[in-house]
Amino acid sequence: MKTALTIAGSDSSGGAGIQADIKTMTMNGVYAMSAVTALTAQNTTGVTGILESSPEFLRQQLDAIFTDIFPDSIKIGMVSSSELIKTIAERLKFYNAKNIVVDPVMVATSGARLINESAVETLEKELLPLALVVTPNIPEAEILSGVKIQNQNDMPEAAKIINEKFGCSVLLKGGHDVNDANDFLYISENNSRWFKGKRIETCNTHGTGCTLSSAIASNLAKNFSLEISVERAKDYISGALGSGLNLGKGCGPMNHAFNLTGKFATSKNLRERLMSSVSDIWPEYNNHPFVKGIETGTLDKNKFKRYIIQDYLYLNEYSKVFALGAAKSKNLETMKLFASVISAIANVEMDIHKGYMGRLGVSEKDIEDAERELENLSYTSYMLRIAYEEGEAEILAAILSCALSYEDIAKTMLKNNPNADKNNFYSEWIKCYSGQEYCSLNKIFVEALENAVKDYSEEKLNHIAEIFRECSLYEMDFWNMGDKK
Repeated sequence: MKTALTIAGSDSSGGAGIQADIKTMTMNGVYAMSAVTALTAQNTTGVTGILESSPEFLRQQLDAIFTDIFPDSIKIGMVSSSELIKTIAERLKFYNAKNIVVDPVMVATSGARLINESAVETLEKELLPLALVVTPNIPEAEILSGVKIQNQNDMPEAAKIINEKFGCSVLLKGGHDVNDANDFLYISENNSRWFKGKRIETCNTHGTGCTLSSAIASNLAKNFSLEISVERAKDYISGALGSGLNLGKGCGPMNHAFNLTGKFATSKNLRERLMSSVSDIWPEYNNHPFVKGIETGTLDKNKFKRYIIQDYLYLNEYSKVFALGAAKSKNLETMKLFASVISAIANVEMDIHKGYMGRLGVSEKDIEDAERELENLSYTSYMLRIAYEEGEAEILAAILSCALSYEDIAKTMLKNNPNADKNNFYSEWIKCYSGQEYCSLNKIFVEALENAVKDYSEEKLNHIAEIFRECSLYEMDFWNMGDKK
């Protein structure tokens, strides 16, 4: 595996500095290492303190790295004093380091000064001549070139001057100040190029310079040319900026992990992901007047009568979803699972409904004459559309929204009122959906869904969560229907 080293300051808020560098290098496929030049007390609104490493300790860090895991490229960021710059330059020359990218960090995105005035001269004398490429923004390029950059036309001249002064290639970053993030790469008089950027409307630009230079270093480590490395880095930073991360009270960080997928990258297991998608809906179930009435035994029996008829009709359509799931199953075990639930619905769940119907005076003719109300029709139509048009995993997601929500509701009832399943007209309902048999079956279905989505991309997993959430919204409509007078 290729390796890259960042020599830079730490950003306590994680959006810039070595934190951004390590994230970027990891996402760009290289092994990241770091030598810390300074600690900063910093967040999205500004820098409140800087604590430098001593030159001796920085030297020890660099020696430890170069004598063990020699880096294929080096990115240098914030170095705030002449002594530290001299230490870095001396060690890089000693170890004959290659692919050096210097991001001449002088001013933070927030406007805070990050380098001593006296250090600029040392940077120019000691470090820039060692660089393969330097990546200044407009204010930094003005300092290094001595040229005022007022528009895009001034950028090539400034880049040429920097190249001639220090002997390194120059990627002059236009940013949004003078153009739509168009950057100018100057390698030599006969080799220069504009990299056109698309304006991304966001204030969350904290750490863009660190990220871009680290991405360039990562690609250089992988033996891409400088031009290709810049092109790939530009594509990466555009994705990070455009992913919509919004953290902090000031200029927030980018989402360095915007393209991170796979089971090891997922912060939640599938059930947690599904629960997160309905975190604003499910708590309302447990506070719903209809549900609370079942818990306390005070629900108007005429309301429950209408609900139990509609739910019986719902279960007929629900069973069809399972049948289509069986037809679309990719293995025999899942097919058996779908088939077994159809049997359980017909012989267990519907029997409980029939028991309530008998106690409430609902005849078979009443069932035959009943029509699904709009909320019921909309819900079952949505699930059947998913079942007809999509695959096994999507069907499981639609099914589980109902199944898991009933488990959650019944268990919450018992948590709120341990005697809710005793001496209560609705105790059989509570026992059914909080019972071990029902909950164990739900667990099996969750495992089946986990297996079905194990190779799913982040986009497809989001779609699974969307189906789960949509069915949960239909569930809320179903409870509202039951509570109608």
